[in-house]
Amino acid sequence: MRRWSIRFETLTYDVEDGIALIRLNRPERLNAVNSVMSRELPQVWKAFREDRSAVVAIVTAAGSPAFCTGADVADLPEMITDAEGNAQPESVRWTAMQNDVWKPVICAVSGDVMGGGLHFIAESDVVIASDMAMISDPHVSIGLTSAIETIALARRIPIGAVLRLALGGRGVTLSADRAHELGMFDEICPAEQVLGRAMALAGEIRRNSPSAMEHTKRAIWSSKSKGLDEALVRAWDAINAQARSPDFKEGVAAFNERRAPQWTPLS
Repeated sequence: MRRWSIRFETLTYDVEDGIALIRLNRPERLNAVNSVMSRELPQVWKAFREDRSAVVAIVTAAGSPAFCTGADVADLPEMITDAEGNAQPESVRWTAMQNDVWKPVICAVSGDVMGGGLHFIAESDVVIASDMAMISDPHVSIGLTSAIETIALARRIPIGAVLRLALGGRGVTLSADRAHELGMFDEICPAEQVLGRAMALAGEIRRNSPSAMEHTKRAIWSSKSKGLDEALVRAWDAINAQARSPDFKEGVAAFNERRAPQWTPLS
């Protein structure tokens, strides 16, 4: 099969022997998703969907202690808003499923995952991770609603574990061993072996019928989605309500100024 590549500003896309390697490429910012990456992720998934030579994708990250630390608060991902300024569900199109791509996807977690980085774990078919990777969700610690990625994550692991992570904020972390026990990670191994293990699995997957795998993936994931659509609508209502609160601006400002936030008491 042919080899070819696409270079984006914040991502790389390389295809060889039916395997597409998609790499988050902002190591200087711990691979956080900024305004540019939020525009480029739908483009890379479109390239994968339309690439007849690519059967399976591996999502990984460039050299950094972190796989992805979520949204870059210094350059927030772009939001699609309505006339009243409310963010719309189509604003976050970071994963294959969010872009209606149903080819198999493996997530090769090379380091720590925080906040919005959980999207890639929650919506990949198989997750292979470094045994040193740590998981946390700091949304509520900086005044943001944790909803979209954690709702998706609740399809993979018990809801109590999701709530502990989401409500605990910075104060709660999961080790790779615990994430593996819960089913968030399907396999853990030394960091230097993660990509090799993902490539080996992709090598097995690429041998199978693309149409059979697409139908299989749709059938299995759809069985987990009952009630999800309504939950996402409610999640966006919560996110938009929080975005209009003083704590939203205060949390971002405090983070950028490296100081403790001064929260507004509930009325």
